[in-house]
Amino acid sequence: MPPSPARIVLGIAVATAAIAALADAPRSPATPSTPVPGSTTPVNPSVRPVQVVVQVPTVQAITVRVIRRETAQVVGTLGPVNAMAGATTIPWSGGRGPGGTGQPVADGQYRFEGLAFDGVTSLPTTPPDATVDMTAPKPVIDAPAPTIPASRRTSMPLRPGGADEVRAIVRRPGDNAPLVSGAWGAATDSLVLPKALARRGIIGAVEVTAEGRDAPGNTGTSEPVIWALQPPAGAPVVVRRIKTRKPLVALTVDDGNGPSESVRMIEAARAAGVTVTFCFNAVNGRVWSASFRQMLRDAVRDGSLEICNHGYAHDTGESTSASVGTADLSRNKPWDDIAGVASGPFYRPPYGAFGPGLRAAAQATGYRYVLMWDVDTNDWQGPSASVITRRAVGGARRGSIILMHTKPNTAAAFPDIIRGLKRKGLEPVGLGELFAAGRPG
Repeated sequence: MPPSPARIVLGIAVATAAIAALADAPRSPATPSTPVPGSTTPVNPSVRPVQVVVQVPTVQAITVRVIRRETAQVVGTLGPVNAMAGATTIPWSGGRGPGGTGQPVADGQYRFEGLAFDGVTSLPTTPPDATVDMTAPKPVIDAPAPTIPASRRTSMPLRPGGADEVRAIVRRPGDNAPLVSGAWGAATDSLVLPKALARRGIIGAVEVTAEGRDAPGNTGTSEPVIWALQPPAGAPVVVRRIKTRKPLVALTVDDGNGPSESVRMIEAARAAGVTVTFCFNAVNGRVWSASFRQMLRDAVRDGSLEICNHGYAHDTGESTSASVGTADLSRNKPWDDIAGVASGPFYRPPYGAFGPGLRAAAQATGYRYVLMWDVDTNDWQGPSASVITRRAVGGARRGSIILMHTKPNTAAAFPDIIRGLKRKGLEPVGLGELFAAGRPG
């Protein structure tokens, strides 16, 4: 006489408990199985779970042991599952312990052992094993050093670090949201920058990260590098402000002969979450300490600082020849090296004085924009901090370029200038972001 349905259910429940206890029990040492090279394609089960299919002869509770081939150790159990006769699929996401839901297993090869309700009878599985690879690729961008003229390259040297495919993710320094994410492409020794950067007119300092992924489904990112995107080559354009509908302005500070004042300005910009642009003369580097130089580089990386070229010293003007101007601009390269990014495409002539010779020099050295201003604080004359604040905030409008210098009273005014501009609905940004928001006016 066949057993009643109630007795079948009771039997399955008892068998399930017994199998669970047996699956977790210590096993006697066994001879490690020899992996079959190429028997499985490496996979990251946490990304693409392994679908273990068990062939079940009759209705019963089944389980699957996950066994590391190298040691023959049971590292996880899948189930128990009350299975019907035929093929039953149990997914494995690469975890340890009962249910395979614990910490991920180590990389390596694992085999699957299907067990009937008695905990002894083996049941065939498909696949019979899996090679686990959960190691993320580690791409590395080898960013070239800053040059004058600045490089207009559209790709970066890359070491794929185990990635099969890579893409470039580009942000403004200090921003979390990407400006542009490139398309995935085969990993080579070159990381191609997204073409959308040029289409959108994005220039100036950006942060470039390489994201890599491999066949098993692992993803990893490189350390970000700072790079200065350049506009197309052409005759230099004199810029006094940017015509834009966006409520953006640029705070520009010249010279760099006051390191302590520079530090206070950077700290104020960082605290307010804005960007300041330093147009410094490398001749002043003789009073810059190692810690100050590191602070400048850190500020560029966190988005508090953008840079432009102010020439090596204040010894150029309207009558300067092209050859002298070219030498002066090129001699200022230590400023780019200290900041860790090219100062191109922005050139601020000392005193705002330039003629045909300096314009030719700017073109020869790749500086597309001769940076002037529409708001002058005249802080070099020594007015009080309150007067500097009033001039900076009162004269500012959308697209303004505000001129200041590394003076004590300017540093004292800096937090109030930022607050005043924000109250006026204006956001201080780097030159690159300002220029991308409109056109020279």
